[in-house]
Parts: sequence; C-alpha cells; structure tokens
Amino acid sequence: MAYDKFVTLKSTAVPLSIENVDTDQIIPARFLKATERKGFGDNLFRDWRYNPDNTPKAQFVLNNPIYGGKILVGGKNFGSGSSREHAAWAVYDYGFRCVVSSFFADIFRNNCLNVGVLPVQVSPEFLQQIFEAIEADPKTELVVDLPSQTITLSNSGAKEEFDINDYKKENLLNGFDDIDYLLNIKADIKDFAANAPLSFGFGNLIFPKVAKHRKHIEIMDTTLRDGEQTSGVSFTASEKLTLAKLLLEELKVDRIEVASARVSEGELDSVRQITAWAKAVGKLDKVEVLTFVDGGASLEWMKTSGAIVQNLLTKGSLNHLTHQLRKTPDQHFSEIGWVITQAVERNIATNVYLEDWSNGMRSSPDYVFTFLDFLKTQPVKRILLPDTLGVLTPKETFKFLHEIRQRFPSLHFDFHGHNDYDLSVANVMEAIDAGIDGLHLTVNGMGERAGNAPLASVVAVINDFMPEVQIGIDEVSLYKVSKLVSAFTGIAIPANKPIVGDNVFTQTAGIHADGDNKKNLYFNDLMPERFGRKRKYALGKTSGKANIQKNLQELGLTLNDDELQKVTSRIIELGDKKEKVTKEDLPYIISDVLGSAAVAQKVFITSYVLTHAKGLQPSTSVMVKIEDQSHESSAQGDGQFDAFMNALGKIYKALKINLPILTDYAVRIPPGSSSDALCETVITWRKEDREFTTRGLDSDQTVSAIKATEKMLNLL
Repeated sequence: MAYDKFVTLKSTAVPLSIENVDTDQIIPARFLKATERKGFGDNLFRDWRYNPDNTPKAQFVLNNPIYGGKILVGGKNFGSGSSREHAAWAVYDYGFRCVVSSFFADIFRNNCLNVGVLPVQVSPEFLQQIFEAIEADPKTELVVDLPSQTITLSNSGAKEEFDINDYKKENLLNGFDDIDYLLNIKADIKDFAANAPLSFGFGNLIFPKVAKHRKHIEIMDTTLRDGEQTSGVSFTASEKLTLAKLLLEELKVDRIEVASARVSEGELDSVRQITAWAKAVGKLDKVEVLTFVDGGASLEWMKTSGAIVQNLLTKGSLNHLTHQLRKTPDQHFSEIGWVITQAVERNIATNVYLEDWSNGMRSSPDYVFTFLDFLKTQPVKRILLPDTLGVLTPKETFKFLHEIRQRFPSLHFDFHGHNDYDLSVANVMEAIDAGIDGLHLTVNGMGERAGNAPLASVVAVINDFMPEVQIGIDEVSLYKVSKLVSAFTGIAIPANKPIVGDNVFTQTAGIHADGDNKKNLYFNDLMPERFGRKRKYALGKTSGKANIQKNLQELGLTLNDDELQKVTSRIIELGDKKEKVTKEDLPYIISDVLGSAAVAQKVFITSYVLTHAKGLQPSTSVMVKIEDQSHESSAQGDGQFDAFMNALGKIYKALKINLPILTDYAVRIPPGSSSDALCETVITWRKEDREFTTRGLDSDQTVSAIKATEKMLNLL
C-alpha cells in the first residue's frame, strides 16, 4: 500500500483562517529539490512558521500548542497557484490526512488525493461554523466519514456531505495509489487489452493504447560555437568550461559543439580544458568541434586539442560549391572522402554539415541527393542539415526533411535551424514530425544575425505538444543556464522572451491575479516551477487588489479592506510616475499611507522649485498653504533640501512660529532595488522636550524628504 487506508477519521483540527493560500506558501520553491515525498513536512508553511533566523514564530497556528490533530482547516481557495505536487507531500508528511476548505484549486485537490490526503470541500457557512467551534474550544473534534462522504462537528452534531470521485474514493479506502490500483486489476487489463481496438477501460479509468516506444531526439547545444558568432560575443576559456559542465551535467543535453578548429590559440586552450574534463568524467564523445575540408589541418588541430568528434563543414548547395569553392561535385566529394578516411585513422568520429542545405533543396535537389548517396557509403555517424540563412518556412521544412527521411531511412539526420524570419521553433516542430533524429539549439537563441532556435522554447514545445518523442533535458536548469550565459556575454535577455524572460511569469493586470485566485483561470501548462522560477504579480497602475494581496501574502502582511484600498490607490498613483513598483516597496508604501491617514492635514506644500547647478549654490522657492492662506519664500543652502528648509524657515519666522530642529535624517531603499527604486526618508525632529519622527516616500530622495517635512508641519 502507498499509504494507510482512510475510512473514518476523528480528530481535533488546526485552524488556518487565511484565504487564497497558494502552493508556494504551503511549501516555498527553494525546498523543492528533493524528488522523494519524505521530509517536506519540516518546511510546511516555512515562511509563516519561522523567522529568518529559523526561530519559530509564536503567533503562527502550527506553533501554538493548543492546536493539533490530523485535520487542517483552511480558508477559501486553498492550494491555488502552481501545480507542484510537493505541496500535497508537505501536508501529508507533516501528519495531516484531511484538509477542509470551502474551495480547492483543482490541481492541489488531485495531488492531495494521489498522496492519501482527503480534501473535503464544504459550504462557506459550514466552514465558518467549524472555525467558530474551534475558536470556542480548541479540543473540538471533527469526524470525517469517507464511506458516507460526511463531515460532522462532534460538539454540535452539525453535519454536511462532500463530493469525491468514485475512483479516488476507492483508492483512499484501500490505501492505493494509481500504481497499486493498476496492479490490483492486472489480470483484467491483460484480458481486455488484447481485444480493445482503440482503448480499454475499467470502472472510471480509460486506458488509451499508446505506442510502445517514444523516439528519443538528440539535443546538440551549439552555444559555445555557433552562439559565439553573435556579434560582440567571445567566451573566455574558463567561461566555456563552466558552461560545458552545466550543459552536459546539469541541463543534460546530449552533445555540445564547443569551437571551430584553427581559430586561435585561445580557442585551442579552451577546447583542451573542456576535453580534459570531459575525458575524466566519461563524456569526451559528447564534445564536438567544427572542422573544414582543409587537407587535414583541422584534424591535426583536433588531435592537439584532445577532441575526438568532428563536425565537418561541407557545401550543401550547388550554388555555394560552384561560386565559393569553384569545384565540381566529384572534386568536393573526393576531398571529403579523404578527410573522413584520415579521421578514421586518427580515431576521430565524423559528422558532416551540409552548409546551405535548405537553399540546396530549393535550387539543386539532385545535387543534395547525390551528395547523400555518397555520404551513405562513408563511415559517417550523423548528417547535419542546417537552414544556414534561416529561409525555410515550416511547410518547406517538413517537405524537404520528409523526402530525405523516406529516401534514407537508416541514416541519422540533425536539423539546425536559424531564426531570421522568427520561424525557428515552428520549423523545429515540423522537423520532428518529418522524422528528424537530432536538433541543434542555443541558449537564449544566440547566434549570427537573428540567432538560432532557442533551447528553452524548443524544450517546452516538445514536452508539451509532442508526446510521440522524448528528450533528456532537465527543464528546471534552463533559467539558471540562461541567466549565466547572459552574464557571460553581456547580452540582456528580453523581458518578454518565452520561458526565460523576466516578465513571462508575471501577471500585471489585476483581473488576471483575481482569476488566479478563482480556480487558476489564467494558468496554462507553462508553470514557472518547471523552469526553476516563480509566478509574480506586478505592482503598478494596472494593479488591482488581487495583485497587491498576492504580494502581501508573500511578505506575511495582512490589511483590512479600507487599508488595502488606500494602499491600492497609492500604488496606482506611483505607477503613473514610476513604471514598476516592487514587492519590497510595499512595507514603505504601507507605512507612508497608513501613517498619513492618522493625521488631519492642515498644511500643504503646494509648490516648490529646486535648482542645482555646477558652480552655483543650490536654491529653492516654495509655496505653503496654511489653513487656506498661501505663503511663498525663496532661499539658498548647502544642498537642495537645506535650501528648502531655509525657505520654509523664513515663512514660519514671519508667522512667529518656531520650527522643530532636525536631529536625524535617514534614507532607505528596499534591499536589492535598482537606482529608480522608491526611497523612504525618515527624519527625526525635536521641539522643546518632545522628539518625534516622520516619513516620506517617493522615487526622488529630495521629494521624499519634503513629504516627510510636510507631515512634520501638520504635527505642530
């Protein structure tokens, strides 16, 4: 059995009366590294249970000794957010066998059922009864009876029915997971499978007949060779070695192309370092070098570098052959044959590139097929077909490759796409449908001109839309490798680039965040956790309350409806002036907004002009409205704010009012923020025996100080 049978559970319950609890709050993403179900309970609600120094937060319900039991009672929309099954693992591993709420996210509900946790969905009214009963007496017990599908409050006898899928119910009653269930009906499967033309089923299960074998597509990453042809890009030897290790060991690509032969001494040194490491870890045959038909010079270079696989560049179109090399096909084939023979003598394996093959299929297909007939007779491991100029349409890609596949079924073909018309991913899909055996990709789509087919996008497309094939790429490492390549090259990743761009898992519109709270209406299969990332909810002028609530939950902050409305209005106002407001800005915004609301405003700084020029003393002109009377003055100072205070002092001196003395001035910005972040200015004032502090918030430091000063004037 996968877990203990669930029949009837009578237990006290732990009340967590928080709505919209998402899976990242249940088990934060940084704890998802393990692949076994054990140990996740220690980090259940980790950021709510523990302080940054790992001491327990006494006020959190799981740390309160008066609550306990095997039932967790949550607020509405429990388990929203990502599809991570680790959230259900954490709930089960902590010791809960039942979770009660008035609404569950579908994916979380199914994940719970798969690990032996029963999600019981009740009406909002009954949920409220449960919370009230536990608050009145923490020893209140709930009775969950699975056979009758009822949940009962033991102290009052109040009862409500709940729904559950018959198949999942049977599994829980027997302690089965899906595999246990299949093993239990193994004999029936054998009996029915032989006679079912398209599908066969048992009870609530339908089993489609699927292919016995999913074709493996080799992924060859050419970031270190073709990607380096991006304008302005040059990797150092240490950078190439670092990326080679990540690509092969962490990302798990099948092969890497690391350099072109005979380029430079620096390139030779980088290949030596890579081959030395690859040989030590048994991956030398996965490291490939681009070589040329050059009388054996490239082969000598390869022997010196330690590489044992060459990707020999040849001419795949008659146009290139006759106008660039000015040779006949027979001459070219003869020279290629000689190089391949020399490679065999040096124990170097050969793959062959047909440069400009795509144009060759358009203008000289007979030449291409003659060339392939020749290569069929040679000791060649793979034939590499590049769309060198990125000119193919998806329809042509399928047509050309399908024709080649039909004529040469026993040869191994790779497709190497370029992105000049932004068709590289579509062409890759057509290449797979046509029967290709391998693909050439680059991190971030790097490469000459518009680049190559991007690794991350192709991996996601294959995994989500092409079930007939499989690849060995570890999706969760894609983002990390992408960011590292960006750092090494100095080429920023476009914010909207699929999978790896900063904005692709960010919801900006409030209506979308609201939809995520209501059955994940704006989710698709591209869940950020697949790629080692996390969904974000942007703050700005299009934000709604739902966006802000999502960010507040991550910070562990709670506001009432009135406070939330004020904070929302302030963020929209800031968004009009500053495109992006970060989650880290929120505490300062809350402090500014809620602090301002506590003081009745009678003094308004209605206008000011701040000047600062090289060689001239800073000056300020200011207008202040005090109880409907406007006052204006100008002054100079050691800085803009000093000039502002001097001008303000003149106004209040004329009114015979003494201003407080500024005793401390501090400026803070959120940790990790950029230069355009909101800043909070905190000023401490002393007037006679009284000392007090005011705060101002703005993206401009001087303006935030002026806002703090305006608050001071209203406290006089």
